[in-house]
Amino acid sequence: MKIIVGSENMSKIRSVKLALEKLNISNVDIVGISVESMVSSKPLNDETLNGAINRNNNLYKHCINNEIDFDLLISIEGGYEQVLNNYFIITYACLMTKDMKYYVGKSNGLEISESMFNHVMNGKSINKIIESISNVTSNKKDNGITGYLTNGFFKRDEFDMNAVLCALETYYNQDKYRDIDDKLN
Repeated sequence: MKIIVGSENMSKIRSVKLALEKLNISNVDIVGISVESMVSSKPLNDETLNGAINRNNNLYKHCINNEIDFDLLISIEGGYEQVLNNYFIITYACLMTKDMKYYVGKSNGLEISESMFNHVMNGKSINKIIESISNVTSNKKDNGITGYLTNGFFKRDEFDMNAVLCALETYYNQDKYRDIDDKLN
């Protein structure tokens, strides 16, 4: 099986590898290709899911135009979301098949403070603050905000893996969804 990931970011590629390992899926060739999400660099609310879908649409076009064979496309977009008066870091993963059917997964949500959310809404980076606090230069690609806030428990690739797992599980268990939908109809 060949999976193309809509990014060359090693954290996103690792999250796909981790999800496949968790599902005991092996013999997979994973390639990262950089494509645009067409959303802001710090997407908010629905923009995050739109970013994952846009990445896959752009990735699909790239693969078709360049005659790149694939079995599945997976794109990941991290962002922020407000629900009532609560604020979260979240990730969406979008899986797309050759026939352009897509399946979406969402990560856990890790709560952040209102001031952090407002900082992001003003176009500023929480990762830059973390880097100044911890004297590192690549927090976004390594530990991530979630890794910093959880003392390494939810490193970025592991946090994103949950969204990928949800998308893969939906894809691989379509028959279960059909069974329930058939009973409902």
